[in-house]
Amino acid sequence: MFILTAVLSLLLAAVMAQSAVRKANPDKQTLLLRDRLGVPPWLWTAVGLPEAFAAVGLVAGLWRAPLGVAAAVGAALLMAGAVALHLRVRFLGAALVPPIGVGAFAVIVVVLRAVTA
Repeated sequence: MFILTAVLSLLLAAVMAQSAVRKANPDKQTLLLRDRLGVPPWLWTAVGLPEAFAAVGLVAGLWRAPLGVAAAVGAALLMAGAVALHLRVRFLGAALVPPIGVGAFAVIVVVLRAVTA
């Protein structure tokens, strides 16, 4: 079961790291999303920091279970915020799939890491 937890933790870490990098070095598509969501540029960039911390924590959490659980909880909370933001501006349907999917994935990692601690 730990191998499954490790693989899923590393996948979630990669997703969070990729999101953090896109916020630190945005392309046109990322900037368009930011503007459509109505997020100020400083806040968009700032959200990349906890995403990066979550990525690092998920990897380090393979050796220290409480850190892995905390990082996965943080990722889930970040995605809950993303879902709320999408709903606020009425991004419904397919636009909600990424934050809901990553959030659900983070919850699965929380449970698995807690069980394999």
